[in-house]
Amino acid sequence: MRSSSANSGRRLTAALGLLLLTGCVGSAPELPPDTTSLNRTKSLSLADFSASDAAMSCDAINAERVANATAIQQANGPIEDNRTRNQVAGYLGALFLVPYLATDNNNAEKEQIRQLYSRHDTLITLAGVKHCPPPQLPAN
Repeated sequence: MRSSSANSGRRLTAALGLLLLTGCVGSAPELPPDTTSLNRTKSLSLADFSASDAAMSCDAINAERVANATAIQQANGPIEDNRTRNQVAGYLGALFLVPYLATDNNNAEKEQIRQLYSRHDTLITLAGVKHCPPPQLPAN
């Protein structure tokens, strides 16, 4: 009886080990081309942007950058407001399931911030290609 239990334990250990190893087999996705370092592999031009973005003036780029920065700050407000409540609920959630259900993940705000940061990165890169002066961004 004992050897059967030992064999089952070995099989379980082997199966778990195999599962762990197969999780590491996948390769990481390729990085995008380096366009910002001194030794960059690609330099950007206006052709790398959409026609509507390439047609923007420096004033329009800077105005949208300021609007994005303001929108990011506003979207971060509810997340910051809920942080303490979510932390307390998370700590208590380890003991009870009910406090965890009281958390607010702010998924809509997080998605909005992700999109705004993506657009903000595009505008920063476009401003660099067009040699625009930096805008006066709102203070954090």
